[in-house]
Amino acid sequence: MRRTFLAVAVIAMLLLGSGCTSIRWPGTAPAGISASGTLEAEETVIAPRVSGEILALPIAAGAPVMKGDVIARIDDRAVQLQVRQSADSAARETFQLQAEDYTLRSPLSGVVTRVPAHAGELALPGQVLMAVSDLSTLKLTLYVRLADLGHVAVGQRLAITADPYPGRTFEGTVTSINQQAEFTPRNVQTQSDRLNLVFGLQANVENADGTLKPGMPVDARFETSAR
Repeated sequence: MRRTFLAVAVIAMLLLGSGCTSIRWPGTAPAGISASGTLEAEETVIAPRVSGEILALPIAAGAPVMKGDVIARIDDRAVQLQVRQSADSAARETFQLQAEDYTLRSPLSGVVTRVPAHAGELALPGQVLMAVSDLSTLKLTLYVRLADLGHVAVGQRLAITADPYPGRTFEGTVTSINQQAEFTPRNVQTQSDRLNLVFGLQANVENADGTLKPGMPVDARFETSAR
């Protein structure tokens, strides 16, 4: 009986000394994995197929845009002249189709994130005039240690928190896990060294109300489950 009491006392002293509040027995998953990262938005860049003077860029950076909205107009006087002067119906139809390339429309609904061009400049084929992002879903890259990799899986749910919104939790989902370590120590010799390897994973973060912003640092925590 005395030996049992002493054993319990030793365990209690170890827990108090290490600041632990629970025992993790061998073979069980950790209580949770935390990681930090920065939110990013996937941009869709819009560039013309033709060259010409930029007549208008009616939507400014930061403004919302709907799919199909006109986001740029390029001088099309030359091709319109060809349409009027063409006597052949097939040629006229070809010129009319070409004329449509001088009016650029947004391929998606979202927010204009960049407008690197200006009215009055000469636009060239392939030159980015505007970038649009759908901010309802943001991208997040996180890094987990090799020791935690066995408790991470594609499809796992994440709880996302951001400093500007204390007490609020956003939802995310792991979409992919890199197959190779993102960082390798210079000398990987011992078991403890191998546990310092980190693997990148990508996640989608739900942002339907647009509260979260690209470039915002966040913390992520997800329930762990051994695979």
